[in-house]
Amino acid sequence: MSNNDLTALVVDDSVVQANHAANLCRETGASVFSGHNGLEALEILRREQIDVALIDLEMPIMDGVELISQIASEKLVQHIIILSSKDASLISSVGTMAETEGLTVLSTIAKPISAEQIVYCFDSIRNVRSKSKPVEDHKESNYEPTFDEISKGIIEQHFFLNYQPKVTAKGLLFKGVEALARWDHPERGRVPPDTFIPAAEKYELIGTLTTTIFGQALSQKKEWRDRGLDLNLALNLSPLSLRNSDFADRLADFVQKRDVKTSELTLEVTENVLFGDLAKSLGILARLRLKGFNISIDDYGTGFSNAEQLSNIPATELKLDRSIISGISSRPKIRSIVENTLRIANDLKLKTVAEGVETKEDLSILLELGIDELQGYYFSRPLSSDLLLPWSEGELVRLREE
Repeated sequence: MSNNDLTALVVDDSVVQANHAANLCRETGASVFSGHNGLEALEILRREQIDVALIDLEMPIMDGVELISQIASEKLVQHIIILSSKDASLISSVGTMAETEGLTVLSTIAKPISAEQIVYCFDSIRNVRSKSKPVEDHKESNYEPTFDEISKGIIEQHFFLNYQPKVTAKGLLFKGVEALARWDHPERGRVPPDTFIPAAEKYELIGTLTTTIFGQALSQKKEWRDRGLDLNLALNLSPLSLRNSDFADRLADFVQKRDVKTSELTLEVTENVLFGDLAKSLGILARLRLKGFNISIDDYGTGFSNAEQLSNIPATELKLDRSIISGISSRPKIRSIVENTLRIANDLKLKTVAEGVETKEDLSILLELGIDELQGYYFSRPLSSDLLLPWSEGELVRLREE
């Protein structure tokens, strides 16, 4: 069995519908188990290693909603496909529930499922597997880097950057990248940002780390410019940076000394900039805008911002989080939320960026809704600097031609 082969579980009380879905799964090369109610499904899941479960919502003994919650609670399978003959709004709501509980919903489908839908869902798993990095992020739930580890990592240059391309909705033109910090720990391997960034903030090393990362990014931008690649560079900014009154002056001076224009940089801040010392944070953001920097509100959709709060931030860009982008083509309520958000952003004269674009179907919806820019695995994973030009001349050209 190859690494790309999958094991599927079909759960449906209708023998005809279950056999139909199971046969379609087998046609893709998957191994298939079947269950006709939630209890049978749980018995199989606890016994077998299942890659994806296709779950009907209307079943006796234990319905699909109960089954999904139990699967999430016991972490029995990561990927699910939700099936039902009920209305799309109900199916979508259950999908949102499942994702909130930590599952990956490949699709929410009105029955009967088609061969094309099975292939699309299964290929999305196989594609993620085939594109997996040879060096994986090292994630330990209880691991917290020490002050000395982070300091040593900065001094010995163990922190580096990968860059995720951003393309325009019109024409899929390569116009920018988001710089993403990475850490190759000498003993622990790749440590993910959601582990080392909070630790750097806790030990008040985030300023030094930010300077190190920004310095690398600006040097790289100059190299691209010398090679004819003129890209906007997006950099993530810790909210703690906005506590220092002279931050805007120091950053502008830092950038200008490296022969880069502030207008070519976008500083990404998360919605939690709205909390804490709001007056000081807004003042510093305003000064950054006066000095020519672009300001992006990152991860929009994960917090509680409303249009009035957004209007208070001197931003130039609104970046919609992957949680409200991924699967938008099969989530009608989420589509409505995104549509309204884009309308608000347009009224506020904010450029809009969708992150987490992973499928052609989601891309089509976003283009229809009028998004400005896109990034996500559909286009590219984060790349090392030397791979960006080959990607733009190869894979991106192929995507434009599809």
